Amino acid sequence: MTRRRIQPRPALELETVSFRLPADLVRAIDDYAKFLGGSTDRTYVITQAIEIALERDADFQKHRASRPAAAASSPRGGA
Repeated sequence: MTRRRIQPRPALELETVSFRLPADLVRAIDDYAKFLGGSTDRTYVITQAIEIALERDADFQKHRASRPAAAASSPRGGA
């Protein structure tokens, strides 16, 4: 299986989401952002990691495809 490396950060509109992570995970995320270089920051690393996980979840992709577009794109998945 080919590993997808996180790509450079494009300009996107962002929404604020607050959550807590284990301190060692935050340090690893910050280290990875430094490793990638450029303007990469922890927000970008976390965003890309979540996007990669969601893309690779075949059951979730089937679920999204079976839902109407409006519900899938609304905040919190239409919940």
